[in-house]
Amino acid sequence: MMKKFLKQIGFLALPLLVVACLLEVLIRNIPNDYSLKKNYLDKNAAHIETLILGSSHSFYGLDPTFFSSKTFNGSHISQSLKYDLEILKKYENDLKNLTAIVLPISYFSLSEKLENGIESWRVKNYKIYYEIRTSNAYTDCSEVLSVKLSKNLYRLFLFYINKHSPITCNHLGWGFNYKSENALDLIESGKKAAQRHRASQYQNTFDENVAVLNNLVEWSSERNVSLILFTPPAFESYQKHLDKKQLNATVEIAQEKALAYENCSYLNLLDDSRFKANDYYDADHLSEIGAKKLSLLIDKQIPNLK
Repeated sequence: MMKKFLKQIGFLALPLLVVACLLEVLIRNIPNDYSLKKNYLDKNAAHIETLILGSSHSFYGLDPTFFSSKTFNGSHISQSLKYDLEILKKYENDLKNLTAIVLPISYFSLSEKLENGIESWRVKNYKIYYEIRTSNAYTDCSEVLSVKLSKNLYRLFLFYINKHSPITCNHLGWGFNYKSENALDLIESGKKAAQRHRASQYQNTFDENVAVLNNLVEWSSERNVSLILFTPPAFESYQKHLDKKQLNATVEIAQEKALAYENCSYLNLLDDSRFKANDYYDADHLSEIGAKKLSLLIDKQIPNLK
């Protein structure tokens, strides 16, 4: 009786399994920023001289087009330090001409981790597309298991029916969606972003991220690679709502690394007066106008460290 019941269950489950596998294949064949960057690194890592890593602040804020060296932007939205390090470790034998790494140390960089935040669904992208083992969760091995069915169906519709590309960066990895013509209200977005980035209890996370940062500094020091740490510019509405304790602790760590290692430098551009209102897309992200300005500014720091 039980054997017959199990056969019936298997008979009913088989079509669902086939559909799920088909959906998985179709979704994975949709191009995305992660697969684009992984493919670029697979083919061009040996030619990269300057590698940009980090979160959305560098994804939208640093355009390799304006760098004088052969530069690639390997950052992603909400990419925390752990994933920066994992990308470096994956390609460490291929980055033969790497001379500089550019890494933002933002207000939230040491107090947040991707897997603990509202963007935790992005963890699966590193496992699926970068083939980096960053999670032990079985759901992170699958698009179908890690994303709601309704969202996956919408992704399929947009790409296969509407022919809409989900790529949001250029071939060198810079995010081009934050255009000045579509800029958000700087006052309102500043308050909301500062509240979102404030960590209520972060000591354990802070210590873990400092340890990862130490590994990043050591990795670059051992290979004689210059490491440029910078706190990105932000509009005054974002600055004034920041928790001073969290900000000061973050800045102090970045300053300590720059003092302790010859290959490391730190620029605090948070309230840099060179960045005006029209440089921003929202209060803590630059538009294409501000990205050009920041890119040229950071590029000037690289020769000084060689």
